[in-house]
Amino acid sequence: MSSPLFAKLCVLFITAMLVSNVIAVKMISLGPLIVPAAVLVFPITYILSDVFSEVYGYRASRLTAWYAFGANLLMVIFFKIAVLMPGAPFWGEEAQKAFETTLNGTWRILIASLTAYMVGDFVNDVIFKKMKEKQGEKRFGVRAIVSSMAGEAIDSFVFITIAFWGTPLFSYAAIPSQWSIKILYEIILLPITILVVKKLKAVERR
Repeated sequence: MSSPLFAKLCVLFITAMLVSNVIAVKMISLGPLIVPAAVLVFPITYILSDVFSEVYGYRASRLTAWYAFGANLLMVIFFKIAVLMPGAPFWGEEAQKAFETTLNGTWRILIASLTAYMVGDFVNDVIFKKMKEKQGEKRFGVRAIVSSMAGEAIDSFVFITIAFWGTPLFSYAAIPSQWSIKILYEIILLPITILVVKKLKAVERR
């Protein structure tokens, strides 16, 4: 893709993936719900995936996923190098432990996130594609939410299981919590998403 708009959206997509994988190690409370902090950012990737599929096609959506995979892998490699490098004389043991606690879990988070995303996004794209074949250009909002409900459900299950199984943070109760917050997130932003799709189609299909 040579579109400047596509390139900017791709940067936003990759940034959302990178930030999600870093902050996912922390569990947060949203009212009565306990979820990974990644829910604050990660739904953006599903929103953009639907935008890519709708405006630029399935191939573009897959391409951005692979870009994000490469960026995440590079990030984790440098995190690991930074953890292993000897600290400065004033770098204390407590600081090193905190650094390792935050960044050493990133390999597992990366595997969990990318596995969950690839499986979940595949389901999302298949359902989105089938619905679009029947609906045509109309009802983008319906297929965006319906496809995301299925994709995000699988994504949440796979991510929580791989990322936290065997740790004190693991709880299957986090799966419906995470899923519901992601879907609510997408529903709230749906009017903006629809507007973005309309604007992109108008510009990119001239």
